[in-house]
Amino acid sequence: MAKALRKALAEKQSHLSHSACLELIAQQLGYSSWNALSVAHSEDIGITVSIFVEHGREQDAARFYEEAFDAVRTKVHDGVAIDLQVGEMAISVMGSNPRREAEPWRGGPFFPKDHGAVSMTLRLEVKNARLVTARAIAAGAIVRDALQPTAEGWLAAAIFDPAGHIWQICQRRSLAS
Repeated sequence: MAKALRKALAEKQSHLSHSACLELIAQQLGYSSWNALSVAHSEDIGITVSIFVEHGREQDAARFYEEAFDAVRTKVHDGVAIDLQVGEMAISVMGSNPRREAEPWRGGPFFPKDHGAVSMTLRLEVKNARLVTARAIAAGAIVRDALQPTAEGWLAAAIFDPAGHIWQICQRRSLAS
């Protein structure tokens, strides 16, 4: 598609790079970027983590992930959920159903009522843990465990995001200086 677009543009004396053509095609198909389109149509197995926040706080949570972790919005589902791409990880930020919150016997998923009241942590592997931890704090995170070397050779910190989820920010020690 990109080659055909470039050829058609060249005939009209307009020139765009191959990557610019890919981005245009993705946008015309309703995606935020070529990477988002590629992920959405990949036939390889993938996993998306659904992160539940208090109903109505989906936009705030998505903004935090964008500011702290350079997340990219790939799709918004009528205010119900926001799909993001964080590196190679797809996440979906969703508001917890108020009816299920009011009737816990129905089962979750629920949003964390306190910082860390969760059943899993999310580990983000980065090139610069100091920088990402600082950005997360500036965006509203609370430090759970300060940045420090681990027994496994990582440089790592743990934070609570503003919705109460625990994120481990990890950098291989060989990259840490």
